[in-house]
Formats: sequence, structure tokens, C-alpha cells
Amino acid sequence: MLVWGIATLRPSAAGPSVAAAPTALSVATMTGSAGSAVELAARPQLTPLGDALPNPNLPSSYTVQPGDGLSTIAARFGLSQEALMEANGISDPNTVFAGQLLTLPTASQLAASAQQLLPDSELVYGPAYGGFDLRAFVTARRGYLANYQEEVEGQPLNGVEIVERVSQRYSVGPRVLLALLEYASGWVTDPSPSEIAQPAGLRYQASNGLFRQLSAAATALNQGYYDVADGRSDQIVFADGTVATVDPTTNAGSAALQMLFARHGTADSWGDALASDGYIASYRALFGDPWAYEVADLLPTALNQPALALPWAAGEQWYFTGGPHGGWADSASWAAIDFAAPDITGCYYSEHFVRSASAGRVIRSENGEVVVDLDGDGFVGTGWTLLYMHMAERVPVGTELAVGDVIGRPSCEGGVSDAAHLHIARRYNGQWIAAAGAIPLTLGGWTTEGASQSYDGFLVRDGERKEACACRDDTLNGLVAP
Repeated sequence: MLVWGIATLRPSAAGPSVAAAPTALSVATMTGSAGSAVELAARPQLTPLGDALPNPNLPSSYTVQPGDGLSTIAARFGLSQEALMEANGISDPNTVFAGQLLTLPTASQLAASAQQLLPDSELVYGPAYGGFDLRAFVTARRGYLANYQEEVEGQPLNGVEIVERVSQRYSVGPRVLLALLEYASGWVTDPSPSEIAQPAGLRYQASNGLFRQLSAAATALNQGYYDVADGRSDQIVFADGTVATVDPTTNAGSAALQMLFARHGTADSWGDALASDGYIASYRALFGDPWAYEVADLLPTALNQPALALPWAAGEQWYFTGGPHGGWADSASWAAIDFAAPDITGCYYSEHFVRSASAGRVIRSENGEVVVDLDGDGFVGTGWTLLYMHMAERVPVGTELAVGDVIGRPSCEGGVSDAAHLHIARRYNGQWIAAAGAIPLTLGGWTTEGASQSYDGFLVRDGERKEACACRDDTLNGLVAP
């Protein structure tokens, strides 16, 4: 198990210039991520825009893919399921079918107040968490979380292990999740809270239990964060289908909070949660000023990807089966692409091995996941890391890898999969890096290009072009490792 207390990079003692914590129900002035003072209303508002505005970051339509559900399509594009159903005249969300063309509603009639509540480096599980000992913190508060246990994916986990698993998988900062638990239910400091089933305040039956509550919260947080960080969308979607536009001065970390409280609440509860005496007051009571944890240049301007090889043995031909899609769940940055070994068509272990695309150290290996740290410091939140997903017979934690060393066998273990394959994605300083973004994912000289829909896309090298396809076609999507 990865130890969270490894200190690799702490916030500077001097830190950024940050004003004192805002007084409840006052107007606060904070130093935002751009270093300029930002006035924050005590309670954010949704202001009518008048005419509907088109969102240029979304396509106007989407073709349903095999395995899609209406709820996952809505989440992928930052829409409510209700708005999607209304735009397409759908009365039963279970009646969509592969190949169906859906119209995407892309208009917003409300504007959300500008907010800078959390720095981006605090929302992601990045360098600011290098010195944070989750277990010690939770234990010292003696709340309900410290003694909580739950069965997760067939194994008993305690409260700390659940927060850790969700933080690691989604790359969402654990302080952010702990503050949510404290705000919604008092689980961090109250040994006998009144709310047990829904500790993060997400009020629907399917999310009962700490693991499901935090996973749903992390999904919404990633949606808001990467919509803004990757330029995918500027819309906040409420549970009732209301849509509002993110203010252009709101940073991605704060947009993530706006999305979370919108997706799982009403306009009134959203305003309460994002007021100066709401969620951020709970955060400050536990951890102090969030801007003291700001890490400048989370993604340096001159950042380049290190050289990465195709992740299978020389001479083998694998197939490019999935273009850019969510690094972990659809809501995260489209950081991942998929490959299938030559021998598997169902959920069976392949006879072929996934092999390391780079040198590095294995820092996580469980539930189908293998995470490799490329900078050697042993901490997942700094520098480049690679996620290899759906791995069976995984290499153990602590293994030092060279290029070409075995990672595991493609399978359906972990996540959601209906056929054995490799899902590979990158993070830098805890932020998922879009596979077809400004720093494209390149493997063995093949560079990723995206399309308007997730799972579509191309790999290009020296004028040759391979297209993602849920098939095995030597010419269309076959790649041979040199």
C-alpha cells in the first residue's frame, strides 16, 4: 500500500500572499490563482443572461456507442439526463440504442458568480499533498470516520483506506473530500453523526455508503475541473436540468466545487454550500487557508512528455481499440487510450503481457490498476505517472521497471470493461493529461489525435494513420512494436 505520509514537496512556508479567512456572511477578498485580488460574494448567485447562449465547446450531436447509457452520455458532455431526454423526446432513459443520433442541448441562460475558493493544486491529488498524513489526521480528529468500516469491491476497508482509494483513483485531493464529509455530515470530527448512509450529502439511494458517496463526489469534481482546465465546457449542470455558465474568472478548482454542489442539489442548496459559511468554512476549520497550499505552475509551460515505447513485446501486433476517453471515469480529462492484445475477444486473461513503456517504480498495484512513477520519488502526486488499467497477474508495488519489463496481463479486472484490454493514461503533478491535448500521448512514435466523441481518435506516425476501432483490423488499427 502506498504510504501517504511520504514528504516530497510541501507548500512553501512563505507561500502566496493570502488574506485572512473570510468572516461568515461577509464579502471576502482572497488572492486567487492569478495572484490578483478577487471579491467573492458571501453567497454566490445565478444571474439571468436573457437570451440563451450557444456553448462552442460541445458538439451539436452524438452517436450512441455500444455500452453507452443516457446517464453516462450526459455526464460526458456536462449535461443533465433530463435535459438530454427533453432535447431528444425520450421518455424512458433505458431505450437508447447503439447508433442512435442524439441532439446535444448546448445553451445556457444563467451565469454563476465568479469564485476562487480552492487553488487547482489543492483540488487535484498533486504536490501539495506530499506531506499530508491522511491516517494521522483522521485518527487525531476522533470522528466517526476514524472507526468506520465498509466492504468495498469484495474486501473490508476502513474509512481512511476508502478516502485513500477514491483520492488515488480519481486523483482528487483528500483534504477536499474530508472537508466535504465534515460539511455534509460532520464525520471527521463528530463521533456520533446523525447522518450515516449518505455522509457526503448526495441524496439518492444508489450512492449509500462512504465509498459510493465519495466516488460520486469525485466524479462530479473531475467533471467541473476538467471541463474548465481542458476547455471542454463552461456549463454547470443542476440536478433538475438547470444549466448555468461558469464565470471566466473562476478557476478550475473552484468550478469543480460549483459542479459538485449543482449536480447533487438545487439552486438554493448550491448557494448555501458555496457561501463563505458553507463548504469552505468547513475546509478552513480543518485545514486553514486553502491558498496556502497553492503550487504555482502545476503544469509548467515548457512541459514535455518523456519518451514512451509501445507497451507490448517487440514483433507483436496489438490493436488500437479506444481513442481518447476519461482517465478514470468519463468525467476526468480524456487522458486514456485503449489497446487489445491479438488473442482476446472476451473477458479472459490474455496470453500476452503488457510491458512497461518507460523506466519507473511501481507505486500502486491492486484492483486491476498498476501505477508507475517515472521520476523515482515514490509519490503519485509529483512528476509524471502512468496508469496501466485492467491488469491481471500484476507486478508488485516497489518493483523497479526498465522499458519492456512485464506489467501484467490484459483482463477485465477493475473499472468497467466488457473485453480484456489495456487502458493507459498519464498524469503530471496529479493532473490527468489529455491524450490529444497540448502534450499529446505519444507511444513508440505514434502520436494521439482526438475526435469530437470520446473513444474516437487516431494514432499518427510518419504519415501513417491508425483509427480507433472496437475491432481487429491489421490495416485499420493494428500496430506492431519494433
